[in-house]
Amino acid sequence: MAYDSGIENYLMSKNVNKQWYDNLNANKSEWTVVDEFTITPEGDTPPMKPGGRAFDVRAGQVFRVLQPGERGNICDVIFLNSDNLEEHNHLPTILLHEWLWVMPYSRVWSQQPWTRPLATCIEDATDQSFLPKGYYNHQWVGHCTPEMIEFAEGRLNASSCHTNFLQAAQQRGLGEEIARLENMNVFQPATIRASESGAPMGYADVPLQTKKGDYVDFYAERNLLVLLSLCPVGDQTASFKDVVLTPMTGQVLETGVKPQPWKPFHDWRPFFSDMVAKQD
Repeated sequence: MAYDSGIENYLMSKNVNKQWYDNLNANKSEWTVVDEFTITPEGDTPPMKPGGRAFDVRAGQVFRVLQPGERGNICDVIFLNSDNLEEHNHLPTILLHEWLWVMPYSRVWSQQPWTRPLATCIEDATDQSFLPKGYYNHQWVGHCTPEMIEFAEGRLNASSCHTNFLQAAQQRGLGEEIARLENMNVFQPATIRASESGAPMGYADVPLQTKKGDYVDFYAERNLLVLLSLCPVGDQTASFKDVVLTPMTGQVLETGVKPQPWKPFHDWRPFFSDMVAKQD
């Protein structure tokens, strides 16, 4: 993979046992598919209605987002600890440890008081050749909402990643408190560069041109509930109301390999009173 050297060097400085994940990947021919599904949009002409799906990934399994056809579609992903839904992916913590872009060895971090990896990206098998310098196929940002589409196009009650996540959450008896979490965007070319005013801004202005069979893999460091949304912006070739949506596939694969032990950070809470400045 040809990534920007500055960001790659930044990630290489992290305390990640890369050889362990390389060895895991080297044996992927022995993995078995234990769950597979395809999210297919409703309708034949735009605006089409996408959808969302909730599913379990056990610690030691791999979650894969796969492009089954010639065209790809952006997907959004939320990761939660299925044993404790209060622990979930947390954008501020991820920015501190990983930055925005998702690539091999990037980790999905949870928030305090846990602050630990929920999953690790172990392979990015997407086509990178069409990407301009500084663009990446996967990143942490957020998701579209009916309000966003109403503001952009004036359409009311439009399907969005937010409504997809709510649909997925409801499959588990959960609600909008889950749907509103931050998320990862996969299969969405994007970059950050200076705007006309000189301020840094995000740009998702390159059409997705990945190939049939492209995928990205995430190794579950603990038991996960994963929510997957088929994004209504499709492959970024047109507006929400005009773009043709394309089915995308999710897979769960059994590796037979247990996660490495995680050493928790020092628990400072018992010492809190000693850390607080005394008030006059």
